[in-house]
This record gives sequence, C-alpha cells and structure tokens, in this order.
Amino acid sequence: MQENSYHLIGIGGIGMSALARILLEKKAVVSGSDIHCSKIVESLQLSGAQITLGHAENNLPKNVIVVYSSAVRPGNPEILMAEKMHLPLLHRSKLLDRLMQGQKPLLVTGTHGKTTTTSLLATTLLESGKDPSFVIGGMLVDYQTNGRLGHGSYFVAEADESDGSFLQSKSFGAIVTNCEREHMDYWKDEQSLQKGFATFFSQVFSKEHLFWCKDDPILASLSPPGVSYGFSRGADCRIENFSQDGFSISFSLEFERRRFEQIRIPLTGKHNALNAAAVFGLSLRLGLAEEEILRAFGKFSGVCRRLQHKGRVDLVDFFDDYGHHPTEIRATLLALRAAVKERRIVLLFQPHRYSRTKDLFLEFGSAFTIADLFFITDLYEAGEKPEMGIDAKCLAGSMTKECIYLPKEKIEEIASFLKPHDVFITIGAGDVTSLGEKVLQAFAGQLRT
Repeated sequence: MQENSYHLIGIGGIGMSALARILLEKKAVVSGSDIHCSKIVESLQLSGAQITLGHAENNLPKNVIVVYSSAVRPGNPEILMAEKMHLPLLHRSKLLDRLMQGQKPLLVTGTHGKTTTTSLLATTLLESGKDPSFVIGGMLVDYQTNGRLGHGSYFVAEADESDGSFLQSKSFGAIVTNCEREHMDYWKDEQSLQKGFATFFSQVFSKEHLFWCKDDPILASLSPPGVSYGFSRGADCRIENFSQDGFSISFSLEFERRRFEQIRIPLTGKHNALNAAAVFGLSLRLGLAEEEILRAFGKFSGVCRRLQHKGRVDLVDFFDDYGHHPTEIRATLLALRAAVKERRIVLLFQPHRYSRTKDLFLEFGSAFTIADLFFITDLYEAGEKPEMGIDAKCLAGSMTKECIYLPKEKIEEIASFLKPHDVFITIGAGDVTSLGEKVLQAFAGQLRT
C-alpha cells in the first residue's frame, strides 16, 4: 500500500478540497471524484490531482487510501469497490488528524461562526510570520485557498461538530464559538450534543489556550475549563464599547488586567466581535504582540460566502451569505441592516436539507423579519430523501414575514423587483450563489434593453 497515494470521494467539497491541497503540497499522489465540475475541482486539477466527474467503480486506482466524508451516502459505488478491493477507508476527520501530527493543532468548533473564526485565526498567524498550516471550511478571500501546508508550530483547523467528527482529534488549543440545537439527525437529542461538546473540551491539552463563549447559555452551563470570552459580565476576555460603522466594527477588550482599545476589523455584527475577541485573546496567549494582531485584523478581507459583496449594478449592491440556520440568518440580517441603514433589503433564501428544515421549521418563521422584500426558492436536498410536507412552498406559508415563492427556473424574475439603492442578498448553504448570479445578470440585462 502506498502511504502517499490517496483517492478522495467528493474531492470538490469545501472540506475535502482543503485536505487535497495539503496532500498535494506534501507531494502525495492525489485522485478523486465529484458529481460536478467547479472552480475548486479545476484548481485541484491544475495542481496535479486526477479527478473524474461522477462516482463509479472504475474511478478507483489500485493501492490507494480511500478518503470519504459523512456526506458520502451508503451504497456509493466507490466505497463498495474499495471494500471489495480491500483498500483502506479513512474518514476525512481521521485524515485531518494524521495531517496535523507534528504540529500543535488549534481547533475551532461550534454551531455557528467556525469558518470566519478559523479564517481570522489562520490569517492572524500568517500575517504575524508564524507560517501555520490550515484547513478551513471556506475560501480565504486574500489567499484564495481553504487549505495550506505551513512549516510553523501551529495547525489551524475547523472541527466539524455536525457528525461528531470533531472528537477525532485532540488539540493543543481551541476556540468554541457556541452550542445550539442543530444536526439532530446525528445527535438525536440535546443531551448527546452537550455530552459531545463536554468531551471536546476534555481533549484540549492546554486549557490556557482554550477559549469558549460565555454568552452562549449551553456552553456556560457546561462550565468548561479555559478562558471565557463575550459581552457577558464576568467573562475573562470581555468585549466593551462595540460599534459598527458601515461594513466595519470596533470594540475594546478587557483581558488579563489590560485594556485593549479600538480593535477594528472589516466585518459586521456583534457575532463577529465575538469571533474576533476569541482570536485576539488566543493570539495574545500564543505570544503575538498587540500590534501584530491589530495589523492582521485590519488587513482581513473575510471569507467567500460570508456576507460577501458580489457586485454593484445601477446602485444595487449584491451580497451572498452561507447562513442556513435561523440564528445565523438573524445575525447576518441584523449586521447587514446596521451597515446599509434605511436602504431596502431584498432577500432570496434557499432552505438546506429536509432534516434541518423539519427540525427548525418554527424557528425559520421569524428569522427573516428584517428583510423588506423576501423570496424563497426550492429546497437544496444535499443528498437527502424528500419528506412529506417539508418543502420550500410549505416553509413559505409558515413565515411571519410575507414572502414570495419562486421556483429555480423563474428566479430571474426577481430582477424586475429591484430598484436603485436596493441591497439584494442570497442566503443558504446550497447552490443559491449561482441563482444570485443569475439575478445580477438579469438585472444588468434589463438596463441594456
């Protein structure tokens, strides 16, 4: 068996592709498969990966380690062939654990905010010359990558709680952003979810490098070791004087008997002040100077699909966001409203997964109240089987905010509703980004006719 030869099923996924990039930088032989071609697939091919579109038995090379994620469904032909060929099968979380060996893992987990927090921590270490490795569930705008092999002491990684795989690795330090009822298809009940987070806390080696959000009621009830952060009185690392000016926030921090004034970062919302506070505190504990952290924060350009500005046409600004949980959606819209003031917000939402839509059906009903004009389109299945009574039309009918259902094939019609100075945003974890691009193109086309 060649220890440097890997085949990744679903290699174009945001998590799998990050691992593939690191394997390629380690000079491993990398092959893989994916259902669709994408910019990620094309970039991996340019870097040397051999990728086949579609999943089939004959995609598997001989003598490879086959890597899969929880998104790969039972009965996948490549999994079945790997078993038939007696090839080793490795879950992506176990591959990540292997790749982190020899460096100090800094893991970021939580129901929301993982990707932005991981990205900011990786960027801060990069800009401070620490040369970290990283695996992120999103594309860093500045570096146009989600995975990197560094040669410094630290390996920054987003740890996925959705399938329990965040328990596969012990870490040197960590940030835990929050814990909320989500992914109940895996956890089954809240008690199991909380037990999983308690186990994660216990596996962090250096408790002085473990930061957790005191504002989160579940985390606070777990009373974990480490350093608490947040707006709450009694937080070890406490946020004060928060303000937002357009698409930038600033705040002060009280930490370790010191006061850090005017911490500025080009992000929006109180949720991102929390993320930034955790990174600031952990970076100080890792030995970075205040000036280094502030400089890195000021240069941070964010992550693709996190309130990402996609363009401006005739005074209409187009944004895209990955939010797919009611809490995330509310936070994003609050931040957007604070940034754009009285401008009209036009929103297109795409529900993601039948299981999530069913579990959080009532919570979705009040998540969109800030929008002025609200559209909903067909649910993105993400490989799940349909459930009776759970679809976009049904969800639209349950909203406290009046909304308009539009199937995907009619999505360009939204362009006719847009007016100068509007703000248009697509929200969802599926393929809603491409739908937003269609609206942008249709709106631009209207102006030319």
